[in-house]
Amino acid sequence: MSPEGGLRLAEPVLALDLGGTRIRVAIVDTRWHVRARREAPTPVERGPDAIVAECLALLRAAVADPVGAERGAPTAVGISTPGPVDPWSGRVVDPPNLGPGFRDIDLAPRLEAGIGLPAVLDRDTQAAALAEATVGAAAGTRDFVYVTVSTGVGGAVMIDGRLLRGPDGTAGELGHLLIDLDGPPCGCGAQGHLEAFASGTGMGRQGVTAAQAGRSPALAARLRERADGRLSGRDIAEAADLGDVAAIAIVEGARRAFAAACVTIADVFDPDLIVVGGGIADAQGERLLAPARLAVASQAFRAPSRRTRVVAAALGDDVGLVGAAALVAERSGAGPR
Repeated sequence: MSPEGGLRLAEPVLALDLGGTRIRVAIVDTRWHVRARREAPTPVERGPDAIVAECLALLRAAVADPVGAERGAPTAVGISTPGPVDPWSGRVVDPPNLGPGFRDIDLAPRLEAGIGLPAVLDRDTQAAALAEATVGAAAGTRDFVYVTVSTGVGGAVMIDGRLLRGPDGTAGELGHLLIDLDGPPCGCGAQGHLEAFASGTGMGRQGVTAAQAGRSPALAARLRERADGRLSGRDIAEAADLGDVAAIAIVEGARRAFAAACVTIADVFDPDLIVVGGGIADAQGERLLAPARLAVASQAFRAPSRRTRVVAAALGDDVGLVGAAALVAERSGAGPR
């Protein structure tokens, strides 16, 4: 199932997809089939040790699953996690959505010690890009940019078949492209980043502001029902679909910000594809992608405006698991380097 010259798995691997709301684990076999799935909510409120413990519990459960053993025992662990990360040491540096205590956590070494298998780690968007390049929308494409629009906004850049990581491992953090110096606050502490406009978290923050300012009775009613004082991107999208003016403005602002970011991506990286995934992107579909295509065609430099295509990612919910396995293949040198 790998494209000619793409990454290959020599043996099955354990795949871990750590997210801000849930942890997913599976065994990925040598044909990139996902087996022995396990998942649980991410215990963010209980702190880093609880998150690591939950990861280990799910990994052990997947190993014990007889379905996972049908094609051989896993020989390594691949970990997809929110960034920023140090991919060489396996450390998660300071992700915005895993709680204030989740800083400088040596996740790969801790899981390696706990499960007894070698472990490799990278940012979730880097893993997703490898997955889409191997068996997804970018299969056979050597120059593309992956963007995820979900709880956060992230990205990864593939140039001539290689992931761009940079000396600190933070290259490709496209969610922090600056859209507006006076824009809404971002989870990283700055203002006006793409993530502040287009992510579920960013739209939720804008919705809370609108509700508290009296601009949206519908969002104010939802907010009163939330003990944590937060709104989600889904809340904003549902209110917009029901005609709430403030929610419509937030969603339209997210689409404009994403389209502007795609123009910048096309001009800076000159990719063949901009592959777009993530929960919000999947839900919005062409309502998000069509304005981005129009913006690239009308505003990007002449060459990329004619060539760069904005397409939906292909792997959906499995992209993190397949990507985690692809990290193992990449680090082992199983494919072009």
